[in-house]
Amino acid sequence: MEKILTKEVVTTICIIFFAFLFYMAIKQLISRVFLSKARRRSNKKALTLLTILTNVAKYVILVIALLMILATWGVDTKALVASLGVAGAVAGLAMQDMIKDFIGGADILTEDQFKVGDNIEINGFRGNVIYLGMKITKIRAYTGEVKIIANRNISEVINYSLMSAICVVDIGLSYDNSIEQAENVLQTAIDNASKKVTYLKKPVTILGIEELNNDSVVYRVEAEVSAMKNFEFNRILLKEVLKEAEKNNLTLSYNKIDVHNV
Repeated sequence: MEKILTKEVVTTICIIFFAFLFYMAIKQLISRVFLSKARRRSNKKALTLLTILTNVAKYVILVIALLMILATWGVDTKALVASLGVAGAVAGLAMQDMIKDFIGGADILTEDQFKVGDNIEINGFRGNVIYLGMKITKIRAYTGEVKIIANRNISEVINYSLMSAICVVDIGLSYDNSIEQAENVLQTAIDNASKKVTYLKKPVTILGIEELNNDSVVYRVEAEVSAMKNFEFNRILLKEVLKEAEKNNLTLSYNKIDVHNV
C-alpha cells in the first residue's frame, strides 16, 4: 500500500513539475513571437493580447495536469470530462452573448482596429476611446457623454487617428483687393502659422481661387497635418490671416447692404 501511495505521490509531483516547465516554455515562446513587436510599436492592444494568450495557455495546461493527476489517483476522468462537456455546452448557450463579446474584443485587438486614445465613430457616435476591454468599449464624446458598447455590436468603425488629416481652409476676401496682394498676405499668414506648429506633414499650399461669390473671392488653402490636428491648425491659420489683413489694410469679406433714399 505504501509503495502504491509513494508511486502516486511521485507521479503527481512529476506531473506538476513538467507542467510548470511546459508552461514556462510556452510563455517564453509567446513572448518571443509577440512581445518584441508589441514593445517596438508601443501597441497596448498587442500587449493585452499577449497577456490573454499567456493566461489561456496557463489554464489549459492547468486543466490537463489536473486531469492527469486525478487519473493517477484512480478517478474516472472520462466520465468527468463527459459531464464537464455537457455542463460546458449548457453554460455556452447561456453565455453566448458574453462569448461573442470576447470574440469581438479579440478581433479588435488582433486586427488593430483602434486603441485607447484614438478618436473613432461607431454607429454615428464619435469620441475618444477611454476603455478597451474584452467585453465592452467605452467612448467619450467631446461634450462629455460616454457611450458603452458591447464588443459584439461593433461591426463598422471609422478611425480618425490612423492617418494624417487634411485641413482645408476657405478664406473669403473682398473684390477690392488685387489677386497678387491677396495671395501675398495669405502666404505670409501661412508662413507665420507654420512656424507655430510642429505637426505639419507637408508645406501648406494655396490651391487658388475656389469660388466667386457675390461679395467675395474665396481662396482655398490646404494643409496635411497629424491626425486630429486639422481643427487646431484651421483656427491658428485664420487668426494669422486676420492679423496680416489688418496689418496690410486688406479687406476681408463681409455682407453688405446698399440703402438708397428715394
